[in-house]
Amino acid sequence: MRTKNEINQAVAILTRKADRLSLVQAEVLQGSMTEQQVFQKYVMEVAEENRDEVVFFAARDAARFSAGHIGLEELIPDVQNMTAADFAAAGALGVVDEESDTIMLSRKEFNCLLARIERLEHWTGLRRKAAPGDCTPLPLPEDADMDDLMKQNEACRYLSCGKNTIKGYASRGLVHSYKKGKFTYYSRRELDKKIRKLRDTL
Repeated sequence: MRTKNEINQAVAILTRKADRLSLVQAEVLQGSMTEQQVFQKYVMEVAEENRDEVVFFAARDAARFSAGHIGLEELIPDVQNMTAADFAAAGALGVVDEESDTIMLSRKEFNCLLARIERLEHWTGLRRKAAPGDCTPLPLPEDADMDDLMKQNEACRYLSCGKNTIKGYASRGLVHSYKKGKFTYYSRRELDKKIRKLRDTL
């Protein structure tokens, strides 16, 4: 299921395009219509001689996008050719000016990008799956700077990597991991110095 922001972004782009099919798709998204509702409206409620398959399939794609089954680039194939100025003119959410370099990704697109990063790290030798027991965290020192430490899931988000990747870094001695209770911690300074710096040199 798409977020409200993703729906609003797509509606803004489709409304700006303003062709017949785009406006039908925008209407489907604004009405939160399901594929079944689209079928009912554009097939069942229309006399056979007046049915328009092109309109139906466009509306169905919008319903599929809303449900999270297809991405924005499948709903609006020419979206990849749009510039930041086009998005700004459309009033689309999530596309910020060129200075901020911010883009919006769906969860599916983000996961694909994350998988590609992990494959790249594996190929370049930065990533290795940790073998069981070879990255046992050290006990967290009493005087540890908690402002510098991040829990494992935070560290993974910070590096845009998976748990196996960061465990691999620890098993190879690139970084240290620390255990306190049920949580594993990593030093932000160490990650900056040893991992992010190493990535920048690739």
